[in-house]
Amino acid sequence: MESAGQTFPLKVALIYGSRPSGHYAAARALAEYFPPSILEPVLVDLSEVYPDFGPFVARTYLQVLSKTPAVWDYVYDNDFVAFAASAFRETVLPFSSRKLAALLQKKGVHAAVSTQAFSSLLLTKNSRLARLPHFSVVTDFCAHAYWPVTGVSAYFCPEKAAAAMLREKGAPAERIHITGIPVRKEFSGTQPDKAAARKALGLAPGLFTVLLTGGSRGLGDLAAAAAALKPLAGRLQAVVLCGNNRRLVRQAAKTGTHRNIRFEEFTDSPAQYYAAADLVVGKPGGVTIAETMAMGRPFAIYDPLPGQEERNSAFLRRHRLAETAGSPEELAALVKRFMANPAQLAQAAKAMADHARPHAARDAAARIIEQLTGSRH
Repeated sequence: MESAGQTFPLKVALIYGSRPSGHYAAARALAEYFPPSILEPVLVDLSEVYPDFGPFVARTYLQVLSKTPAVWDYVYDNDFVAFAASAFRETVLPFSSRKLAALLQKKGVHAAVSTQAFSSLLLTKNSRLARLPHFSVVTDFCAHAYWPVTGVSAYFCPEKAAAAMLREKGAPAERIHITGIPVRKEFSGTQPDKAAARKALGLAPGLFTVLLTGGSRGLGDLAAAAAALKPLAGRLQAVVLCGNNRRLVRQAAKTGTHRNIRFEEFTDSPAQYYAAADLVVGKPGGVTIAETMAMGRPFAIYDPLPGQEERNSAFLRRHRLAETAGSPEELAALVKRFMANPAQLAQAAKAMADHARPHAARDAAARIIEQLTGSRH
């Protein structure tokens, strides 16, 4: 297929930090909405492009969080720190971006989509990529200081406040589109009802069901949260999604749990677990929140990380979308309150559903196609 000198399908790089991660989930969501006759998705894992840099950043991030979380919270979105980092952007990034630029040129990509700020920065700092259409997808409910404000063809934001942050930092208003955070088709299509989902997962059909999630890495004190719910296990059942935290799964198997509390290893299709749940509890990553909204489930904030998750928590509280459990004991009390008050639970679910943008990936993909081909789809 050819049009106006272009050969279709056009190769579009979808660049994310690592997998599993929310950035990867968002990239996959967009890929699902690329019509194969028009766009060919090329998934690019930065941790594979920079195999030494990725693990170093991950280790540093987790060490800072565990030992001095206040430092990370300060650095994450501090204008002075961002200004001080400008030298890094102007000297190190152009050099570092050469490897990514060479890879994209080798793959013959026509455009690039970044679901993470660092890859956006790399793309905008390489002169060889200056003419490459580049789209930035913000996957948290805030737009922190490290998103580039120049060299981006279009930004896709979750909501108005994040769009305003980008405008304040200097991004052109006409390039900012509020679409929501991309979620995969399994979260945006026809969903199974609770009874069907529970039957498919082997869960009790009539018990109040809590889904505990620590994101793709299975972070947060999920073991303590599950232990706090154990005294209620005769009246409820809980599923703990451990992501790729195999240590947590082994720990649970070693110590033993109640039969109504299950620890699940990484699953590539989590929507059915959300469908089975009465309440989702977990770390407020942007994609986790968007998925919960798309499924119309109430959400309780538990053990958020400093930085983007704290800001996502602030978004949820500002819109009265979620309550925070500051400890395992507070979580148990919150769950008991929801169990005793179905009307409050239903109200919380409706509030999340009302803020949902389940077709964010479809809408962002449509705009990308329009800009690359000059036609609407």
